[in-house]
Amino acid sequence: MNLNERLQKISYKGKEIIKVDYRNCNEAQLIALTHLHKELVLKENKESLFLANYENTFGTPDYMSAAKDFTASTRHLITKGAFLGITGPKVFLLKGITYFINVNFKTFSEEKDALDWLVD
Repeated sequence: MNLNERLQKISYKGKEIIKVDYRNCNEAQLIALTHLHKELVLKENKESLFLANYENTFGTPDYMSAAKDFTASTRHLITKGAFLGITGPKVFLLKGITYFINVNFKTFSEEKDALDWLVD
């Protein structure tokens, strides 16, 4: 699957959501996909929701730097972000990050729960 196929717009209950499939990506793919997502949000320049699936990935320092840049660059446009595949200690790390940078990001174990929260 190429990176462009991993970034798609879906419609759920009448709302547009950017769905990002990071599953099984290596560091270079994670970073490249994060840059593509950032470019899309900035190009459209409108309020945005996203669902990101991180199953079977590992957040390296370089990836975390790219994620921080994504958040800083898009926070004025992204109203909510939902994450799948964030488990264990990573849940607490994400909660801390979202608190300190004041973004509305949340983790979920089921895609339907994440989608419902995004459109609520």
